[in-house]
Amino acid sequence: MSALVDWDGVFADTPRRSYVPAAVWGNDDVRIDRDTDPEAWAEAVAADIPLVTQMDDGMPGGSLIPTSSSSQPSLVRHMLEQLDVDPSHDILEIGTGTGWSTALLATALTAGRVTSIEVDPLVAIQAQKSLHDADLKPSLIVGDGLLGYREGAPYHRLIATMAVRNVPYAWVEQVRPKGVILTPWGTAFHNSGLLRLVVAADGTASGRFVGNVNFMWARSQRPRFETRRFVGDVIADPSAGRVRHMTTDPRPRQEEHADFAIGLRLPDVEQRTFFGSGAHAGEFTTWYADGQSWASVDYVPDAPSFEVNEGGPRDLWREIEAAYQAWRARGEPPREEHGLTVTVDGQWTWHDGPLGRVDCGPSILRKAL
Repeated sequence: MSALVDWDGVFADTPRRSYVPAAVWGNDDVRIDRDTDPEAWAEAVAADIPLVTQMDDGMPGGSLIPTSSSSQPSLVRHMLEQLDVDPSHDILEIGTGTGWSTALLATALTAGRVTSIEVDPLVAIQAQKSLHDADLKPSLIVGDGLLGYREGAPYHRLIATMAVRNVPYAWVEQVRPKGVILTPWGTAFHNSGLLRLVVAADGTASGRFVGNVNFMWARSQRPRFETRRFVGDVIADPSAGRVRHMTTDPRPRQEEHADFAIGLRLPDVEQRTFFGSGAHAGEFTTWYADGQSWASVDYVPDAPSFEVNEGGPRDLWREIEAAYQAWRARGEPPREEHGLTVTVDGQWTWHDGPLGRVDCGPSILRKAL
């Protein structure tokens, strides 16, 4: 893909360090400051790792939840190659961030144009300065990228740099027939899909997942409990649960492709895993909740059985088990054999199996942004 663009040359001419702010958070949420430790900052920027550039939407006194970043360079390269860019294309980017990916696109296009939208005004200002210093002049918009930007439509390509649970139909409307929409996509249960859609002449868009990515959510599509304490808040009284034991090892249900497929059937359920330490290293408890019902599963190495606790009207663990068995019955297809279709009425997920296309998740009706 993107055979008409020399991405080696584009990346060489557009170094990431020119777009990374002075303070970032690297692995383990350790803050690295260019002014106090320039060597550590330079090493982090040169590494093939993501760097968090903002916490808590830029608000002080938060819980240190990452809300903006400079993505892993190899992943940025993969996404741009999947976008299949021609130098004459008009491209809409959703999520300017630091401006680095915007700069890569602007450098690659010799006859086309780049329009980029950023929801956070302060992030947008910093990106604009970095792009101006590099003498690049894409169109920069401050606004809600989920609405797209009709003034510049139609576009040949649309790329998002944040994850969505519902693909906005506005994106489909603003991309030309045969054009490509590339976006991170996930469910509240599991966030790992890079989705590549092709727009059809009938106003729909459809395509498969083409990789494993884990991006921050679009702000208005964040899972409900992302910023809340799971146990003791979302799950107010774990001691009131129904208790049973099972002999089935829970770990295979948390394998990457199984977890993705389970999330397609239970997109409203959120999960968190807490690991033991010291003498309890190797143990973990995974909690699941939808706001009314919850479940927890304990894993202890070499245990003869595993404890399941549940509360609320739904039997969440049995639903998870049923979704897992349905995935196994389809031959345990990987994420990349799944896809999604978007219409004016909503979206649904499917699996392209040996016997044809099979719907594998509920239809998600379109809601107001």
